[in-house]
Amino acid sequence: MYKELPPLPWLRAFDASARLGNFTLAAEELGLTPSAVSYQVRGLEAQLGHKLFRRERKALVLTRLGQAYRPVVAKAFADLDATTSNLFGKGAEAEITLRCVSSLNLLWLVPRLEHFRGAHPDSRLRVLSASWAELADGEEIDVDIRYGDGNWTDGEVLPLMTNEVIAVCAPALRTQDGPNALAQGPLIELAGVVDTWRHFFALHAPDCQMDEPAYKVDQSLIALELASRGQGTALVAEVFARPYLERGTLVQASELTLPPRQGHYLVLPKERNRFRPEVSALVAWLQDQASCSAIA
Repeated sequence: MYKELPPLPWLRAFDASARLGNFTLAAEELGLTPSAVSYQVRGLEAQLGHKLFRRERKALVLTRLGQAYRPVVAKAFADLDATTSNLFGKGAEAEITLRCVSSLNLLWLVPRLEHFRGAHPDSRLRVLSASWAELADGEEIDVDIRYGDGNWTDGEVLPLMTNEVIAVCAPALRTQDGPNALAQGPLIELAGVVDTWRHFFALHAPDCQMDEPAYKVDQSLIALELASRGQGTALVAEVFARPYLERGTLVQASELTLPPRQGHYLVLPKERNRFRPEVSALVAWLQDQASCSAIA
């Protein structure tokens, strides 16, 4: 039944080489010499009768068949690792590291973590905060929640949620005079986003002259806190504003909105085992919570 399967070390050498891009790094991971890894990959190619890599200078480039074979081999090793851990180790109690952009962490994730613990009482979750999507120095992240356009290449990217961008202010500042009154400020703007006040007025009141924002901040939470204290009108994603709107500390300053051009995504880093059952459970739970948020 198993006569057609290549030797396990050859498959391991192929998996490491494909993932890391060269024989030297693969050798360091496997505790072998680069020549030994190269020999094992050549043996695998000889048995299969097809080249799996093109050697280009110091880099390895997967052939078309190599690209098709790689995810199958990677999943097989991931399944073996997860099953071995579950049966013979402490896989169910393994710690999961989740990194989340700061405002989403505090305004959306933290209020829901009680439900995750209720569904997975044996889980151990390590939660880190991040501004935007900066690299984590030396951190091993299992699940990364980022905000942007989804064009990241360092892991598997899964859509999580998108939200309309709305204008919010303290109840006392709300006016019925439309976007022209909003343009007179004071305005609170997030730095580094694509949906700015300039885009808002260009869409809804192209002839009005807007004041420069009184505040520019790097987190939605700061913008919301300033707005709730009557310091101006903030332009933020609806999911962030929702707790303030529900408490009545903020109201929508206008019925006009901006359609989302960016969103929140789950990024599962390539160097981590995304098939670990505890990681899969967290990903499924986050997607379910995001789906409920969209309906709410």
